[in-house]
Amino acid sequence: MINLSYIIPDMFNERKDMNKKIDDAIFYIRYFAGKHGELIERKGQLDDKAKGEYTCKKGYQCFNYLDVWQTEKFGTPQYRTASVSWEMSSLPSRIN
Repeated sequence: MINLSYIIPDMFNERKDMNKKIDDAIFYIRYFAGKHGELIERKGQLDDKAKGEYTCKKGYQCFNYLDVWQTEKFGTPQYRTASVSWEMSSLPSRIN
């Protein structure tokens, strides 16, 4: 019988580190914002409070994220939600 007790804890630590790296990833999200009446782009990040992609009660897709630019501006976490359709990229676009 092989003793794997020294390997298994390392596997769990690696998984936690991998999830942390995913949560720390920065992305740019573009979507039509009804509040502004135009296509907007935000610098986003997922954290422990952001829901990410989910289906709302009305049945359409949404994406909840931490708005990095507005968080830096106001000094407190600013969460936003894109609904129905959005585009994501690792680089900013040129719409601004």
